[in-house]
Amino acid sequence: MNDHLMPQDVPLRAGSSALVAIDYEALGLRPERDADEIRQVADRIQPHDPSTVSEFGREVSAHTASHCDNLLDQVRNSDLDEAGLKLSQVVDVARTLNVGPLSDKRSRVPVIGPIIDRVRLRSASIKDRFDSTREQIDALLSEVDTTQGNIRARNGGLDEMFASVSAEHRLLGIHIAAGRVRIAELREEADALRGLIGNDPARVQELADLDAMNAALDKRVGDLQAMQHSAMQALPMIRMIQANNRMLVDKFHTIRQITVPAWKRQFMLSLTLNEQKNAVQLANTIDDTTNDLLKRNAALLHRNSVETAKANQRLVIDVDTLKTVQETLIKTVEDVIRIQQEGVQQRRQAVKEIDAMRVGLRASLTGGATTTSTAAIRKEVA
Repeated sequence: MNDHLMPQDVPLRAGSSALVAIDYEALGLRPERDADEIRQVADRIQPHDPSTVSEFGREVSAHTASHCDNLLDQVRNSDLDEAGLKLSQVVDVARTLNVGPLSDKRSRVPVIGPIIDRVRLRSASIKDRFDSTREQIDALLSEVDTTQGNIRARNGGLDEMFASVSAEHRLLGIHIAAGRVRIAELREEADALRGLIGNDPARVQELADLDAMNAALDKRVGDLQAMQHSAMQALPMIRMIQANNRMLVDKFHTIRQITVPAWKRQFMLSLTLNEQKNAVQLANTIDDTTNDLLKRNAALLHRNSVETAKANQRLVIDVDTLKTVQETLIKTVEDVIRIQQEGVQQRRQAVKEIDAMRVGLRASLTGGATTTSTAAIRKEVA
């Protein structure tokens, strides 16, 4: 700190010969505005009251806490959403457009009914999905608009924060300057006391307390200087954050006014192109079905005509059938005659055998049968 305590032309207090040079520009101060306040702050530090050193700079901390709490309250009480998340949701919705069929209704038209179903239902489903996508995009853009408004409001809060940090930087500069002034005064008092100390133990202790207080004040001034530099760094950071917010607001304008309308136009073009593709597919399928019907009908006509002509030229009874019937009839007559003749022969033979058995039975019963008669009967049977 000694390099900053160079004697100059700034008086400290009445009756004091110590002088200290204050670099007003380095501390962000102006002598015509801040010199009296520096003197007032310096006078708060009392050599015989160490608590004045420990409390030195408390109002700066209170000022910092006050404006930070106000900003945090605004953030906590607002409905600020993540802008990046909203944009990602819009993109996700844009990617979900599906041109596939989504309905179970079916046409009853034969043959080409399923084809008509695919074309008609696919077109309807695309329109339904587009309506849903449009509603989702509009809802998300509404939330993005809210976020955009919150960002504008946040920039206003950042303006207040910039002014508060600037005031904090000045207040820290005043305390740093006051601390340096008071350090110079305390050192002057300590130097004067050293010449009068003698063998008085009370003055020895007073000098030790004064040196300790001076060292503590020097440490506190160093801390305040670090805080002032941190405040100085915060000022450009606030401006950069505000610039980023303004760019986000401009980007949201571009998305809402240019990007999303372009999306919707492309959705409509996609809808029209898919309907066109389906219409071409339907026309080709109908033509293919017509050609297939003509071919199948021509083949069926040829087959029916040939079969009809054959049926028309055919006799009521086929000659082969008549031949078969005649052969079967002749064979039947011949077989019947043969069987009848065989039956006559069999019956004759049976009668002869029966007569022989009758004669033989009679002879056996009467006992008068002769050899001659038996032989005659046998001859007759034979």
